[in-house]
Amino acid sequence: MKIHFELLELRQKERRITSEILNKLQEMEDSRQYLEMGHPSLFDYLVRGLGYSEATAYQRQACVRLAKEVPEIKQKIDQGTLSLTAVTKAFKHLRTKPLEEKRKVLKSLENKSSKEVKCMFFEPMKPLKVQKTEYVDKVLLRLELTHEQNQKLEKLKALKSHKYNIESLLVHLIEKELKSYESIRIKPSKANEIAAFKKSKSKNPRQISKFLRNDVLEAAGYKCQHPGCDSNHFLQIDHIVPVRRGGDQRRSNLQVLCANHNQRKG
Repeated sequence: MKIHFELLELRQKERRITSEILNKLQEMEDSRQYLEMGHPSLFDYLVRGLGYSEATAYQRQACVRLAKEVPEIKQKIDQGTLSLTAVTKAFKHLRTKPLEEKRKVLKSLENKSSKEVKCMFFEPMKPLKVQKTEYVDKVLLRLELTHEQNQKLEKLKALKSHKYNIESLLVHLIEKELKSYESIRIKPSKANEIAAFKKSKSKNPRQISKFLRNDVLEAAGYKCQHPGCDSNHFLQIDHIVPVRRGGDQRRSNLQVLCANHNQRKG
């Protein structure tokens, strides 16, 4: 227990030091002394001047800028009721919000885990707009991307430029995703591997291995197995005998249903 109490004391010191660092960074930001040292921004100073990683530097910068309007967050970070991760996540969404809303949101983040904070700011990805025109010998696709999506595509294209152009990169990504759904063949002589293949190693009956999922999909022809339905969209792996009634993830208890039929089954 002695080590535990020593660690608790160090944790308190760590928080106080973090708070002191944020105060000094606030002074550096206000005075812009980093410009005299050849750094174009506080972020650059944090990375090149102080040796922080880019992710950690962004955290500190976000806290400094948000604390300029809501100074009490530094005290809450010191007390441990607000984490740097929570403040950083909030910063992105609160930049243009009025002060009172910023305070209200930050108050709601107190004592929240990183996972809870992430869920609060969850933003579903905007779907791509695709126009498809089919010809005898080819299919023409026209993609409409947001600027953010295009920037990500351009970044990936640059990183893969030694091997792919934009056309071959898209084909590669499609083939890579399809390959993840291919069943991995297991030699019949390896009885233990066959057993692992037929039943997931996880004790959670809802946990189905990728290999087992792929085998069920392939056997179903990548279509819904509900009588009369041959939908190949929104496919889900269903427990024939539901888990709530004692069903497990053995291969014989699994089938493929589309989302509508799975939901209807209940």
